[in-house]
Amino acid sequence: PGIPKSGAGALKLTACIIAKIFKREITTWDDAEITTLNPGLTVPAGQNIEVFHRVKGSSTTAGVTTYLNKACPSVWEAGLVGKLITWPADTNEAEGSGGMSAAIASTPYAIGYIDSGHGHDDGLSEISLENLDGTSQTSLEAGPAGIGAAASEAITAGVMPSSPLDDFSAVSLHNMAGATTWPIVAISYVYLRKDLTPLGDRACLLKAFLEYIISDEGQALLPAFGAVGVPAAVKTIAQ
Repeated sequence: PGIPKSGAGALKLTACIIAKIFKREITTWDDAEITTLNPGLTVPAGQNIEVFHRVKGSSTTAGVTTYLNKACPSVWEAGLVGKLITWPADTNEAEGSGGMSAAIASTPYAIGYIDSGHGHDDGLSEISLENLDGTSQTSLEAGPAGIGAAASEAITAGVMPSSPLDDFSAVSLHNMAGATTWPIVAISYVYLRKDLTPLGDRACLLKAFLEYIISDEGQALLPAFGAVGVPAAVKTIAQ
């Protein structure tokens, strides 16, 4: 109640404001830092922000905390990055994506984090997040182009290697530049041995499967599973 829906008029937040909310340095929805960005926001005076976080190890927690550290290191220190971190005592636990979605949906004035596929499917309101270039938008507004732009920008910036034989273990697509780039993006990789001769004819099947994944037909299947296909520049590296 009182918190705007996704899309036009969505609640605007920055990485530093989110970091302060998650650290409980900002505890109410009428805090000046929030209302300055959202002058039309109408909430009860002193309304507490109910913060939910994942319990146990979570790749979503790792992604969100990595983003907060990259985008606002002065507030979200490197020690608060990881799959499992120590949260303030007055925050709330949620187990799994389903638990997070249910908690946010059922708790007035709550905030948490969840992958966009689950969040959109479950009808949760999404914030309008300011990216590195100062553009405020939701992931729905950024769309596949804005999400894919994170990878394209990473290649341009040298963050993502240009050869599939290089080391991708430290690649992060968080807080990439670009006017319409969505700032919290994860990419999935497939790792395999260079020499597949021990597999015999099965190596050909594996190669065909991998080629299908990055084909136009394979990429077209991804939206049904809440994912976005990779941009052309990444497909070129994969090929």
